[in-house]
Amino acid sequence: MAPAFLPTLQPAADAAPRTCALNACRAGTRATVVDIECSGDEACRLRALGLCEGAAVNVIDARDAMLLEVRGTRLALGSALTAGITVRPASPRA
Repeated sequence: MAPAFLPTLQPAADAAPRTCALNACRAGTRATVVDIECSGDEACRLRALGLCEGAAVNVIDARDAMLLEVRGTRLALGSALTAGITVRPASPRA
């Protein structure tokens, strides 16, 4: 009889980190902006405020609008806008 081995559920070290829409993040989440999909004017304004690809974002509040901290500044964005921003949440610290 062959020994029974249980499969591990740990992702491979080279697995791509998961991404999600910013509006799916909860308060207290830290994430990195991966992509911004919105109108040209909105994208230009967000980038001027410091919210651009590669920027670190802290979600302070995620109720009606999202309150974010980006590069030392707090921004409030509506859910329609945050739905078009893709982020990579930081791994929880062990």
